[in-house]
Amino acid sequence: MLRPLDKKMRGVELVVGTPFLYFRDSSTLLMADLHLGFEEAASRGLYYGLRKSSGFYAVFVPRIQLKKAIDMLRFTLEYLDVKRVVVNGDLKHAFDRLLRQEKEEVVTLIKFLREMGVSEILVIRGNHDNFIKPILRKLDVEFVKALSTQANGRRILIVHGHEEVDLGGHDAVIIGHEHPSLRCFDVYRFPCFLKIPLPSGKTIIVMPATGPYHPGVIVNPNPSEYLSPLIRRLDSLESMQVVSWIDLGEIPTRSIDYFELFTLEDYVLIEKYRAGGKEFAVVEFKNYNIARAICEI
Repeated sequence: MLRPLDKKMRGVELVVGTPFLYFRDSSTLLMADLHLGFEEAASRGLYYGLRKSSGFYAVFVPRIQLKKAIDMLRFTLEYLDVKRVVVNGDLKHAFDRLLRQEKEEVVTLIKFLREMGVSEILVIRGNHDNFIKPILRKLDVEFVKALSTQANGRRILIVHGHEEVDLGGHDAVIIGHEHPSLRCFDVYRFPCFLKIPLPSGKTIIVMPATGPYHPGVIVNPNPSEYLSPLIRRLDSLESMQVVSWIDLGEIPTRSIDYFELFTLEDYVLIEKYRAGGKEFAVVEFKNYNIARAICEI
């Protein structure tokens, strides 16, 4: 259920079928943008998005985000040796207050991870994570602005992505914040990872959101459409690679058959995996233009 994220970053792997990354050397699981408490904010008409409203506000939506996060974590922790869990920002949703649902669900999530044998939990501050520090302190969870780590000898900086940052001696930076997704077949919207090469030879990795109510930006080549200053300062994103996954039990077989038409010309890389009684396909587009042509964006 693990797939290398990139040839240059062996040891950083996609957990197939989830929006998580796994660092093999340190047994670390990385996730981003849970936005716990979103459902309460929506029902109270509280809008905190940096983009236009999603249409979920001042309406009651099912409280599913924590359950789905725990289901994915349980699935992952049963298969992998995870000693440390890192949340790359936006653990909670409200900017200007600590909602009751946020407090309750953060406590529930941390207790679940402890019960599953995770010995260390760390939260990287995101732009939504105001008023959460006292709760995390009581739960013995470290709260930091950034995390510097290594994988297979390459230095990697992990930050949420809402602020400018100097990569310094790091080879890559992993951010959240954008919630990238890819729309295909005029129906499906797949969360996806982005691998953005920089002129310096470094790489920006963008993680999808864990929270299912936050599909975020539709992948496109225009840096001005994104939120992170790390991306907005670039000239173009046409060379970025797009990596997504498909639960083959949830979409028509014709969809994956359609992707496979292009593999002979090396436009698309498809790899199939089986875990937890499910079959998944990881689809990697070699660059944005290929994703646009195939998905008819």
